[in-house]
Amino acid sequence: MMVRMRPIGLDPRAIVHRLELLPERAMRAARLGDWLQAADSAAAAWLLETLATAGRGGGPPYAIGLLAAVDLLGGDAVPIATRQAIHQAAQERGLHACCELLHTGVGIAAANAAAPRALVPGGRPMTLGERKALARTWRRELLVPLLDDPHVDVVRRLVDNPHVTEDDILRIATARRSPSAVLGVLLRSHRWSRSPRIRRALVRNPRLPPAIAVRLLGLLSAVELRDISSDAHLPGPLRAAVDRRLRPPS
Repeated sequence: MMVRMRPIGLDPRAIVHRLELLPERAMRAARLGDWLQAADSAAAAWLLETLATAGRGGGPPYAIGLLAAVDLLGGDAVPIATRQAIHQAAQERGLHACCELLHTGVGIAAANAAAPRALVPGGRPMTLGERKALARTWRRELLVPLLDDPHVDVVRRLVDNPHVTEDDILRIATARRSPSAVLGVLLRSHRWSRSPRIRRALVRNPRLPPAIAVRLLGLLSAVELRDISSDAHLPGPLRAAVDRRLRPPS
């Protein structure tokens, strides 16, 4: 029989500090599960919302809390009924980050992206805040390594930087390691979403969700669609959508 821990009022800061004291990720996930299951669904939803939003910002110790939530919700330790109750409470309160965390575990990539990372091999790991600040620079030797950064906040600053070129953005759009959230930043960019080269690259990138790629096809010309149709690696549903648009009217 599982012994449920008494929640610390589900105060996010108190909880993440408690989690930070535990030495192993599995222990943190288990302890968070105890607190969530001992709480009412509304309090649990607010806690997960805070962990998701603050954790994606990369600031300690909330990133640890987000990783614990991702580890926990990526398995079956939380009963389906509990998940459903928390999800319903989150929907009623407009807690979208909590809903995403419950359904997709989207926080995995976000938490990893927020972790310190070096700009060059062997360099000093730089915090998310440092990378965000550098993304506004004019210095090419700093901008170019940031083009591989997986965090959306860094990429948002890059797309608005007047010293970033279309070739730079194309590098992000074509990279198979670019997270779907990063590709979404390019799609929503007023400056770059109008570029035919960027649009074609985004459609071809397997990290872009298929439903979004299909909608993006409507912005492409017949010439661009024919170019895309020659891609042997195009997913089946996307290829079918391209073929439909190229088919002569009957």
